[in-house]
Amino acid sequence: MSDQPSPPAPEWVHWLAWATRRFQPRGIDRVVRMLYPPGNDRPIRSVVDYDEGLLFHCDTQSFLEWYIFFYGAFRPEVSRLINRMLRPGQVAIDIGANVGMHSVIMANRVGPTGRVVVFEPDPHPMGRLRRNMALNGIDWVTTVEAAVSARSETRTFYLHDDSIGNFANASLVAANVGKQTASVEMQVVSIDEWMRDNPLPRVDVVKLLAQGEEYNALQGMRGLIERDRPKIFFLYEPSYWQRQGLELMDVVRFFAGHGYGVQEVEFRARREVVGEIPKGQVFLATP
Repeated sequence: MSDQPSPPAPEWVHWLAWATRRFQPRGIDRVVRMLYPPGNDRPIRSVVDYDEGLLFHCDTQSFLEWYIFFYGAFRPEVSRLINRMLRPGQVAIDIGANVGMHSVIMANRVGPTGRVVVFEPDPHPMGRLRRNMALNGIDWVTTVEAAVSARSETRTFYLHDDSIGNFANASLVAANVGKQTASVEMQVVSIDEWMRDNPLPRVDVVKLLAQGEEYNALQGMRGLIERDRPKIFFLYEPSYWQRQGLELMDVVRFFAGHGYGVQEVEFRARREVVGEIPKGQVFLATP
């Protein structure tokens, strides 16, 4: 994605976004994608009002930012729950933070007496995240440009696919990106090992969206789970997990072994997970 000037988008796109941030009738997303698809050659680059008085940089060539531009939030139920759970002075960890759509909310909730640590391995969205923190005057966030897995090591990391403008699809597994992309050697850390060198007083909430690496990342934070009992949001994408021979119930059993339950939260009223669910989504694990 380039920062070079592009032809301006038609004025009606701004009016459409004004409407879709307020009204979202059934089928509106299909209409918006038809009229002004993400990643098109007339991107809008602007600052928009965001969650609870925050501001957010949007570049509609990026899918996540396109979504925020038109709908005001990305994974809004996760944002709502983070706002409910966190309090001033608490500590949160955002793994796979991307451009910071949930990190800024975490930071806003815990305030300067709290702390947020974000892990994002892809340098482009990490730069966007830092811009969003600066835009909101937030300086109590620690940024770590690294991937998270079961143990600390160096691994090949496959960068996002520029042709679709989706920064969320960078991954430690080439097949999860969807096509051949540039790769770099990347520092990978386990949370328990990282915290031994960078101690935190306690951790209250973890958000874990790691492009198929979620189950492995959880293995590397067993100590944190036992010590602090944080609430943990995690993403389950069936195709990514199946490449490792994993299913949703594997993580449900993992959490049960630590005295946790797992709930659906993203697309329906909260309810306990008791069997496989084919649709990829964010779940919440609570002690």
